[in-house]
Amino acid sequence: MTSTPTDRLLLFAEPNLDLQTRAALGASAYRVAEVGEVLAAVDRINRAGLSGCTHHDEFLALGRRTTAAADDALRSGRMVSARDTYLRAAKYLSLALFSVLAGERPADEPAVFAQMRACWHRAGELFDPPVQRLRIPYGDVGLPAYLLTPGGKAKRRPTVILLNGSDSQSVDLYAFGACAAVERGWNALILEGPGQGSLLFEREIPFRPDWEQVVRPVVDHLLGDPLVDPDRIALIGWSMSGILAMRAAAFEPRLAAVVADPGAVDNWLAWPRIWRDLADNPDQEAVNRHWGEDVVPELGQAAPLLAKRAEIFGRQFLHDARAGHAPHDFWTLARTIQRFRCDDVAHLVTCPALVIGYQDENLIPGQHQQFFDLLDTPKQHIVLTADQGAGDHCAPMAPQQRNQIVLDWLERTLA
Repeated sequence: MTSTPTDRLLLFAEPNLDLQTRAALGASAYRVAEVGEVLAAVDRINRAGLSGCTHHDEFLALGRRTTAAADDALRSGRMVSARDTYLRAAKYLSLALFSVLAGERPADEPAVFAQMRACWHRAGELFDPPVQRLRIPYGDVGLPAYLLTPGGKAKRRPTVILLNGSDSQSVDLYAFGACAAVERGWNALILEGPGQGSLLFEREIPFRPDWEQVVRPVVDHLLGDPLVDPDRIALIGWSMSGILAMRAAAFEPRLAAVVADPGAVDNWLAWPRIWRDLADNPDQEAVNRHWGEDVVPELGQAAPLLAKRAEIFGRQFLHDARAGHAPHDFWTLARTIQRFRCDDVAHLVTCPALVIGYQDENLIPGQHQQFFDLLDTPKQHIVLTADQGAGDHCAPMAPQQRNQIVLDWLERTLA
């Protein structure tokens, strides 16, 4: 559950806050953050004493100040400044959202999300052409999605569907894929599925393992769009969605290509071995008693992070998190997480597949090679390294390299 590469820039001693904040530095390549603003915030947090609470409070304040600056630019008619400043505000508020459960008011999570999303929406309205906000049919709620298209003459174009991970937001996928795709003349669809975005924070709808049920209506929608080339629709799964994207590709033959970034086979393997051993006990009452009496009291400042990782898997875990404590029913949480795997369906993937790995991947180490070996389809395996500045989980400080690798492969594959 933590990422601790051995040789890299260190902003914070806590690995997860460090990873999230370094990703903001990387996103500055696409105007989603400002290096100076981020480093100044990091300095203030470290001087105040690092904790999830100080991280949340500082980035919430920075996000609100940046929002006010964007509002002022918009009122003055400075549209480019307003667009870029709203993008930065959205990113800073997403950092506050990541650590809100460690703050004094964890129940504010939906409110912080709403502030972040409002900035993302305002930025999208100022793009040229504007970002299209969609609600793709899906049950009774619909799937929120954002379609970014190149300017110029309207025509059918290759389109990439971008899937978030377990804790990123749509503004993150703008930097890690969407902007670069549009620059190459592609359409980019950023999707918020169950367990993500407003479906999680407002509708309290958790992740589901059978992600083909999520991707299928998205492909249906794109096939009816006159701006989409129906023969060139690709799917990219980022972070935890590397598993979900490959699971979807196993059952969705209309995809022309799929990317797992990173490749993985089993989300449960990312959790500590001692907890996995505990959950092996079939006695629910015994597991939860041991969990509550012996494990939870020792979590300390790691409890909010555990709550963050657990909230996506069920409404009861989300309510636990917003009440300010770790999940109570670890037995059920474990059995829910164990359903998120794709090794059993890898052989069903038929479209070309790219599997990304990272040299210092400590969240799900070694799984990219394991998954690549299971595929029986045209495939390529690329490992990013620390020497490239891209060796950590999802290359947080090297989105340009990562985007070039992924999109170059897609261009060759779908040419």
